[in-house]
Amino acid sequence: MTEPFLKSMGKGRLIAILLFLIPQNAPSQSTNQIRSFADSLFREEDYYRAITEYKRFIFLYPKHSQSDETKFLIGFSYLKGEKWDAALRYFSAFSEKESRFSEKAEFLIGQTHFLANRHPTARTQWQEFLEKYPKSRLIDAAHYQRGFSFFLEEELERSREAFKKVTAIASKEHAGKMIEEIDRWGDHPSRSPLLAGIMSAIFPGSGQWYTGRFWDGLSALVINGIFIYGIYASFDAELYAAGGILAFFGTGFYGGNIFSAVSGAYKFNRNIKESQRQRLKSQHRLNLEWSGSSLTLYF
Repeated sequence: MTEPFLKSMGKGRLIAILLFLIPQNAPSQSTNQIRSFADSLFREEDYYRAITEYKRFIFLYPKHSQSDETKFLIGFSYLKGEKWDAALRYFSAFSEKESRFSEKAEFLIGQTHFLANRHPTARTQWQEFLEKYPKSRLIDAAHYQRGFSFFLEEELERSREAFKKVTAIASKEHAGKMIEEIDRWGDHPSRSPLLAGIMSAIFPGSGQWYTGRFWDGLSALVINGIFIYGIYASFDAELYAAGGILAFFGTGFYGGNIFSAVSGAYKFNRNIKESQRQRLKSQHRLNLEWSGSSLTLYF
């Protein structure tokens, strides 16, 4: 029965019916589904899978109205995934065309270099951003990040100057606290490498104790004490060859004891500064997120 029925309808009518039955908005639904799924992955911080879906969207719909936003989100996903060079490729593409994402992308070029510890390049990019977008709402963020970058490299005066340019209420409070920290930066505990070396030269191990390394100091005292006693006992017993050998090796350990004390003082100072930097990062670091329509800044 089916075959005679299809023949009676004719191929033309059959195709018309099938076309009528296929939903005309199927491609639009597919577009929305791909972007919605990619956006959900992004919100869940599953950035690499989000990148895959965003790229699939661009491949299937290269001229879609959301194409620029999708490319921007690919760059932002790479940024969140700490793939700095990949993020820069996508952000830099916006510098070459007019787009509502160009301003944000150029700011994020600086942010990407900053997070990659390329501080001079980040500051140069933010300076160019300030000159190109003098009325941007991200101006305070650029000044703040330049100040933080100078601070991390201990260019304290230039850091202070950059923080003073911050005017937005939320950012200004943190900028003011950073200026206070800069003003008392030299007040944190420190150890003198010269004094540590002199102490260990006079009394082996004392320089290590001065820098808080008790067991290293005890080891230096014991080892150098054994060599000193051995040298004395050898020469006292007129065993000059043995005494000379012990003196040769003992001099190396004695010098190593002094070097250890000096390097320990440098390490002590470096650790103190690094702990202070980490504290300030946790309290005053500027963070950025994509809210779905704009960059959101928070501390």
